Amino acid sequence: MKDEPVKKVLIIHTWGIGDLILLTPVLQAVKQMYPKLELEVLFFPESAAIPVTNAPFISKIHFTGWKANLLIPTILALRKQKYGAVLFSSGVKPWKTWLFMLLLKAEKKIGEYRTIRYPGLSMYIKFNPAFSRTRSNYALFESFLNLPSWEDALSKQNDLHLYPYFHLTEENQKWAEKFLLENKLSGEKVIGIHPGCLAKNKHRRWSKEYFITLINKLQEHYSYPVLIIAGPDEIEVGKAIQARTNTLILSNAALANVAAVISHLHFFINTDSGLGHIASCFGINSLTIFGPANEAQTAPFSANSHIIRYPVSCAPCLEKKKKPKCALDCLVKLTPDMVFKRVQELLI
Repeated sequence: MKDEPVKKVLIIHTWGIGDLILLTPVLQAVKQMYPKLELEVLFFPESAAIPVTNAPFISKIHFTGWKANLLIPTILALRKQKYGAVLFSSGVKPWKTWLFMLLLKAEKKIGEYRTIRYPGLSMYIKFNPAFSRTRSNYALFESFLNLPSWEDALSKQNDLHLYPYFHLTEENQKWAEKFLLENKLSGEKVIGIHPGCLAKNKHRRWSKEYFITLINKLQEHYSYPVLIIAGPDEIEVGKAIQARTNTLILSNAALANVAAVISHLHFFINTDSGLGHIASCFGINSLTIFGPANEAQTAPFSANSHIIRYPVSCAPCLEKKKKPKCALDCLVKLTPDMVFKRVQELLI
């Protein structure tokens, strides 16, 4: 199956930015090993493409949506392409990927499965819930390309560029430098805090009151300035925290500009969200607070990215249900004192 070198691959991504960033180490490594291989990505959430827009390892980016007026023209256009292989990024429900890939033309159609192997595909890779998204995506490529084992790839991480990636332009960096200068943060060891995540994932958030208590503790023990980063879905929470902690806030900024600011931070604290993955792209020392989600699969892929959770028997639970209906003890019982202690251990 691997004798004939594949020339062009289509990866279909229906997840958000965090999961896309977990895919980027694999795309970089594959491109490093196969420089002539064309890697194209089809995005459903258009915003998820921001980290790899103009990335040197991506040949072409496509966009579509689930509505028929978007989906049908996309399928018809892609059927005209001569793809050597087509696959979905890891973690998507198998039956959805199966239906979509049946409509496409490719020499190899690689499907991830959990219990049922749906017919009509070329290769099937068993989903392992203990693997990170990065490792699972690597396994998908390993099924049709001659790649070193995952362990060998990790041992050659620098040579293979097996690291998360976010593309920043010169304009993004200039914007960040101006923001830091205007707020008297240039040259400072800034602690960034992102207290939110997408509105639909509010059940993953740590308490606003807990963040306020944590920031007060940081200000008591350290002289580092604290910057609150708030996107559209948590702007009210961000402003409420800022008002009660005498901190600065970054809001209403383009994501790539926010990423450029994050690249200058000394330390970053966040709940389970895409911004923690952005910090991993720049090797920023960080701590991600996990609750109902499975950190084994979705924790940032970086040696400088750390996680903290309160151990309860029912967590993680998002593999079984989209929204927990419990009291979220996994987050409630994770106190500011516990998080502060971990920050002290990591903060240099």
